[in-house]
This record gives sequence, structure tokens and C-alpha cells, in this order.
Amino acid sequence: GEGKEAVVSTQSTGAYAGARFAFALLQAMNGAKNVVECSYVESDVTDLQFFSTPLVLGANGVEQNLGLGTLIDFEQDALEKLKPELSGSIEKGIKFANQ
Repeated sequence: GEGKEAVVSTQSTGAYAGARFAFALLQAMNGAKNVVECSYVESDVTDLQFFSTPLVLGANGVEQNLGLGTLIDFEQDALEKLKPELSGSIEKGIKFANQ
């Protein structure tokens, strides 16, 4: 049914993103320059503990977090509205990881 297809699609998207990041990281660790890939990492870009942003990858892993850039008012408002839900998801993830 439709629900199963959505789950498979979500899983495939997550797997693709993970593989893409892993390949980019391996390229950077093997000397490729200017490798930029988005990833969900612990950061101080927002007041949330974790956030997904573009990262410059290098021989030692993450070399620089490029942050969010300049957000227009619509984007800033949307981010503020999402923060409570994101914060709750982060808390759940941390609890799960610490089990």
C-alpha cells in the first residue's frame, strides 16, 4: 500500500544521504579539496544542540561548519516555529542513544 511505499522511500532517501556523505568524507580524507556536504551535526549554528548545515570536509573530518547563511524573514519565522518540534526530536534521540 501507500504507507509501505512511503516508508521504503524514506529509508531509501536516508540511505542515499548517508552513502553520499560517507563517499564525500572518504574523498576529503584522501586529499580532495573543497568537499562540501550537508549533515546533521552537533553545532552552535542555532540554539538547538544539533542542526543540519553544509560542512567543509577535509583530511581530519569536519573542517568548517558553513552555517545557515542569511535567512529571509519567511525562513527565520519558519525556523522559529520548527524549533520546539526539533528540540523534542533531539531530546528523544539523545535519550535513545544513551540507553
